[in-house]
Amino acid sequence: MTDADFVRALKERAGANDSLVYAHRVYAETAALARRHGLAAPRTALEIGPGLNLGSLFCFAASGVTALAAADIAPLPAAPPLFYEMLREFLLATEGFSWWRAWADPAAAVSAAVSFPSLEAFPSSAALLGRIEHRSGVSSEALPFADGAFDLVYSVAALEHVPDPAGTAAEMRRVLSPGGLAIHEIDLKHHGAADPLTFLEWDDADWKRRATLYGGDISLSEILGGSFGGEIFCNRLRRDDWLAVFRGAGFVVEAAEPVVLLPEASVRPDRLAEPFRGRPVEELRVLSLRVVARRV
Repeated sequence: MTDADFVRALKERAGANDSLVYAHRVYAETAALARRHGLAAPRTALEIGPGLNLGSLFCFAASGVTALAAADIAPLPAAPPLFYEMLREFLLATEGFSWWRAWADPAAAVSAAVSFPSLEAFPSSAALLGRIEHRSGVSSEALPFADGAFDLVYSVAALEHVPDPAGTAAEMRRVLSPGGLAIHEIDLKHHGAADPLTFLEWDDADWKRRATLYGGDISLSEILGGSFGGEIFCNRLRRDDWLAVFRGAGFVVEAAEPVVLLPEASVRPDRLAEPFRGRPVEELRVLSLRVVARRV
């Protein structure tokens, strides 16, 4: 395999939720945003809605975070065999948590000219997983953690599914320590439809009749695998709604970056139901939003 083949394979796997490359991408993006906003070394972190695996939290554990937790409405599926062992190897090869050289070049470990941690000092996959507390059957509006327990709370493609966004934001603020960060990538698209704004064509009553809440008898693997043919509930909040939710919970929004934008010509607000029909095109075209908010 050439380097070009390797890069293509990484790109393909970076968007797959069951992939160790995806897990590392979520970690790397979240950690970079935290550093950019003054949180270079979180002591504690919580992921809301980790989904298929605990991969990004595993990466945080490998980076030195000692207390981590995950909360999800659905049970955690069994990871593929050797998933975490392979993720550990991936981190050793690519991330450089001070151990990469010993991993890549065993002969360097006996050199008297350099000094770095031995490979044996890198925690095992079981030890890294042991730092993560996973809670299932948990509503994000009632998190089972103490006030101020975390420096960082984050999620990817989870908050659009919560039925009570204001309650979720209030709980996130409660469990964050003063000055702590909430970093969330929120998917604003219609899930499972070619047209990302289709679900905005229905009024609220019609949408509630059509949509099914995530959790219960519906697993994330069914949704991602396409075996569930119904409408997955999304709260349909748009960019400005989410900013109002965070501010209403007492956060200071430090950044709100569009990750995916729909071409303006594809929006056509006249086809949408109220209250979406009256929204500005520049707001409606935001299909994915990354929010960084601080508890003050």
